[in-house]
Amino acid sequence: MKTSKTGGPKSRGGGKAGGAGVAVAEEKPVILDFVESRIAAFNDKRGGGVGVRKDRHGYTLFLEDCGEPIARLRPRADGRFAVLYWSVFSERWRTIGDFGDVILGLDDALEYIVMDPMDCFWR
Repeated sequence: MKTSKTGGPKSRGGGKAGGAGVAVAEEKPVILDFVESRIAAFNDKRGGGVGVRKDRHGYTLFLEDCGEPIARLRPRADGRFAVLYWSVFSERWRTIGDFGDVILGLDDALEYIVMDPMDCFWR
């Protein structure tokens, strides 16, 4: 079945299926992203409040109530993640420390963000 850019089914004439004047309820597609699911489960286990958004650079963690960025997890080819923080001064993602990226597995990266040993995530 062909779909339109918005994800809804298309009729042969190019319009959305469902007939003239009939509203078609569109459902969001289910995306199986196990990393995003693991981050959400970690957040739920800790009481919530942090959202996760996937983009082309990795996974951005942000405060759900105000949208303020907390951390970015940038995936690497070896299955681990580079952990970055949002700099309010330069308004960009920065590496932690002076000697390059902090590279950790997903569970360790999430624990690192929670513990915040460099005092850069939770302001």
